[in-house]
This record gives sequence, structure tokens and C-alpha cells, in this order.
Amino acid sequence: MKINAISTTNFKGLFTDKTAQNNGNWLMEYSPYSWEKNNTSKMAIKEKIDVFSDHLPDNEEIYTKFSEDSENSKDIFGTESYYKHSDGKMRTVITEVPAMNREESLKVQNRKLDVFLEMKNNKYQSIKSGLNNTISDVYESGSIYKRYADDIPLGFFSSQYDRVEAVNAMNNEFDKVSAAAIKTYQDFQRYDQLRESADAVYKTQAKNTKEISLLQNLRKSGALIDISRRDLRNPDLALDELFNHSLETIKTKFVCLPHKLISIGEIMKMMGRAAELPTNKAFILSYIKGLI
Repeated sequence: MKINAISTTNFKGLFTDKTAQNNGNWLMEYSPYSWEKNNTSKMAIKEKIDVFSDHLPDNEEIYTKFSEDSENSKDIFGTESYYKHSDGKMRTVITEVPAMNREESLKVQNRKLDVFLEMKNNKYQSIKSGLNNTISDVYESGSIYKRYADDIPLGFFSSQYDRVEAVNAMNNEFDKVSAAAIKTYQDFQRYDQLRESADAVYKTQAKNTKEISLLQNLRKSGALIDISRRDLRNPDLALDELFNHSLETIKTKFVCLPHKLISIGEIMKMMGRAAELPTNKAFILSYIKGLI
């Protein structure tokens, strides 16, 4: 299947080929999702894409082996992050750069999911084409089978084909139709899996879009405490500083963790009256950090 490469020269996040800006010397940068590698905001190991899955790996890979001494690895945008050529050239070094915060991560994930849906559609078209060919083959086998079957009752002197030849030919066409029936059933299962997984991807994108909008509004209003990037020297600084304020101020804020957005007010509500005590600020703070 063909995936159109998306230029990432000025693209913040994921794999970015900076070779052109590095005097032609190889420079491949990688910016992780906020939640990557167990919410550490660090680069995860590459994982092969499964087009039938309902999600993408955080660091997805399209690996191609051209020959015994030639191979490469690309992300879903088509950026080549590793290659080995038959002439001995090889590029493997990846420079990890600052991670994206959660809002940036969700935007990038939605772009990747757009391409993932294209891949699913291409796979669907391939399955559909295969089914059309299978139907044609079944009709042809049916015609051949009938020709031999109609010939057998004619008798030794009137039949066009040798009886053994006819039986063998009929068995062969029967086997073809049986194999086609099994393939059709398997293709239907694959189509159904594609459809269900695509629906799940659309739901993820819708959920991401809704959260992106909420994060933007909270950021503009000053109600957002963003500690989603965990690769910083002091990732919880903004949260720690918040708890220098009154409980009334604290409960109006939202905290953006690497993997989700939470309301401090809701957390305090779950804790009950104990959360209202000034001495429990440290406990609330510890509870929030424990969610990461």
C-alpha cells in the first residue's frame, strides 16, 4: 500500500529529519508524546503497525527489508529514521529532543490517525478487489465443473472426456471452490475487523479533539496547570507552586497530566470534608502526583 510522506522539516514532534539543516550530515530528531514510555515523556521502542488494530503504537514503525543487506524503517508519515543500504551506508542514530506536552501530543496523534485511516481504507480496497477476483474464479470453476459433470452421463462412446480425467478435473474445481469459500469467510472477518477498528479510531480522534479544545480554553483562562511533560528537570514545579495558594483557588484549577486531564475540584470532592483542611494540601498534592 502507498502512504504519502508528509514533510516534517518544520514539524514539531515525532521524527524530524534535520539533515538538510546540518550541512548534509545525518541528524534525525525525535520528540516523544507526553505519555510515552509509561508517562515518562521518553522515546519508546519502535513497534510494527497493525492495520487491523484500533490504535497505533506510540513509536510506530513501517519496516521494509529489500534484500539481505538493504532495509529501512519509517514512521507513519514516511520519515525514514533508519536505513541500511547495499553499498554499506547505514544511519541509525536518533537524537531525542524535548517531548511534546499533552495538547501537542493529541494534535500529532490525530494527524497520525488520519494516515492510519488511509491505510485501513487501502487495505479495505485490497480485500474488496480480492473478493471480486474470487467470485470470478468461482464462476469459472462452476462452469468447468458443470461441463465435466454433464459429460459423464453420456456414456463411453458419446462422452468427450475420459471418465478418470473428468472425475479428477471435477475434484480439482471442487477444491478450488472450497478454498475460495474459506478465503471469502476469512476476508469478511478481516473486513469486519477493519470496520470496527476504524470506528474506534474515529472515536479516539473525536475524544482528542474535544480535549484539545478544552485544554486551549483552560490555558487561556489561566485555569490550567500543565505538568504533562515529564522530561523537565522539575516537571511538577507549576503544581507545587499552585499549592502555595488557598484551597479555594486550588479547587478551581485543572491539572494536565501526561495521559489525562483532571479537575482538582473533583479530586477534592471525592476526598470529602478532609480535603478542605489546610493541613491536607500535601495529601492532595501527593494524590495528584500518584496518578502519573
